[in-house]
Amino acid sequence: MGVREIGKKRIPAFVLIVCLVSALSACGRVGRDDAMVDQLVEMEGEAHGEVSVQRVEEIEREIRRYGKEVERTVDASGQLAVYYKMLAVEYMRGAMYAAAYDSLEQAIAIQPENPILFYYSALCAARTSKAQVISEERARWLDRSELLYRRAITLDPGYAAALYGLSVLYVFELQRPEEAEELLEKLLTVESKEIDGRFLLARVYYSLGKLENAIELYREIESLTDVKQLRKQALAGREQIEEQLYGPQ
Repeated sequence: MGVREIGKKRIPAFVLIVCLVSALSACGRVGRDDAMVDQLVEMEGEAHGEVSVQRVEEIEREIRRYGKEVERTVDASGQLAVYYKMLAVEYMRGAMYAAAYDSLEQAIAIQPENPILFYYSALCAARTSKAQVISEERARWLDRSELLYRRAITLDPGYAAALYGLSVLYVFELQRPEEAEELLEKLLTVESKEIDGRFLLARVYYSLGKLENAIELYREIESLTDVKQLRKQALAGREQIEEQLYGPQ
């Protein structure tokens, strides 16, 4: 049975793929081309996942024809993402956070699973919210910031900067400290010697009435840092709570 005769019928896609693997091997392009054929056949499969031999042969020719052009386009897109990141960094250095946010959006469109881009977008959104004089606009920027921090954490659950950034947002901007508690506790499992996270969590514990927990955190800070100012701040926080609990010492 010749190719023309077979081309008039429909045969299972996996049979065609096997045939193409052999053909592509002969051309020295097994690997990337083989995977490309797999995916293109799947994309073009009809109701029962079957594609004609004729169409598969066309796909093989198109891969050979456009392969290098596709690679050049992908490389160019990667470089474009770098450009938008560099632009965002320069905007942030100039405190132009709304412009930086726009550049990061462009980078995210190219690299939608990069948690670092979502973190910086969240940071820029939070900073931009501070410039809004209309409360509805400010709320919209804060909502964006929260969602972006959440996305960064979803992509990288142990992303310390995002855990801390979202916690700051909850405590100081959204007045929802109870939602920061779990995030900060997770942060301290990721970064066991984190100082800023401990200070913030102590504040959260205090606001939630968990005074003993706050005292313990202040003690940890005193033991973890050699910075006199931080030790002094932790000592003052601890003594203030102890006085509330036990009276003047």
